[in-house]
Amino acid sequence: MRSSRRTSAATLPSVLAVLASAVFFGLNAIASKALYGPPQAFDPVSLFVARGLWSLPLFLLLALATRPRPMPRLSRAHAGLFLLCGITYGPGTNALSALGAGATSASHAVLLLSLFPPLASLLAAFFLRERLSLLRIAGITVGVIGAATLTLSKSDGGSSVLGDALIGAFLLTWAVLTLGIRLLDRAYPPLFVVGVFGTLGSVALGAIGLATARLDAVLIPIEHVELRTILWFDLELVLFLSLGGQLLQGYALRSLNVAAVVALTSYGSIFAGLVASTFVLQERLTRGEMLAGAFLVVALGLTLRGQKDRQAGNNDAGRAGKRGSGGIRMDAVE
Repeated sequence: MRSSRRTSAATLPSVLAVLASAVFFGLNAIASKALYGPPQAFDPVSLFVARGLWSLPLFLLLALATRPRPMPRLSRAHAGLFLLCGITYGPGTNALSALGAGATSASHAVLLLSLFPPLASLLAAFFLRERLSLLRIAGITVGVIGAATLTLSKSDGGSSVLGDALIGAFLLTWAVLTLGIRLLDRAYPPLFVVGVFGTLGSVALGAIGLATARLDAVLIPIEHVELRTILWFDLELVLFLSLGGQLLQGYALRSLNVAAVVALTSYGSIFAGLVASTFVLQERLTRGEMLAGAFLVVALGLTLRGQKDRQAGNNDAGRAGKRGSGGIRMDAVE
């Protein structure tokens, strides 16, 4: 009884941490649309350049503060993974999400978030050789149908095929980033991994700003010191989304399994994003979007159910291995 109460007491803060991070992820597109105006404070390119440059000191400090001692030897494979994560984080998730939000409606961007778990499952099957259950295959199939239905549907907020494609590319790079993080977390502290790839990604965004002569974007938050900029850029995009979300997810994973964290994050971000698009941006879901949303939510549920079943199977195998080996676990730890 006491053990159950201790477990519940430890789990509640983790659940709240996941839900808070889900709000930050769900408000990503809403923050971008709010900053695009009217009146316009940013365009998509200036937004991701400024976000990268303002986030750089935070990620650098995080990497230095969490640097492991002694520092593990950096192999070529790990160096390549850090570089891959930096590219998929900066020019990938940051730039593509900003460009996509500028070319489609916030509701489309939010609903397409439900494709992230199916995409991550597909990539894990190819690169980590994880088995795809029938439920996860069904989730991927239904997700594709939902995405196609959403792209072909009209939106109250002004959507486009190009914008939806950019959001899809953002989700793909996010899935690749997640794959790289999973591999790096086996050798380095999770927060150190976040600090390093965040630093590399921010530097890459700064390089894009230099190449496009848009480094002056770093001054926009100073020139537009107003509630909208402070709320959506300084707090949401730089502090909460870039850094806070990662820290909260890392904290939650200490006491919750991956399937629970992914489920709470996915459904929470969709709920928060749709509420904000309705009340902040005054967007309304059309019938086509509701139908597509139903497909996408079903796809998300199928994928997460498949993930839960796979994890339960791994746990059963682990307990059997422990019993059969005198207390030594025989199953591989992800």
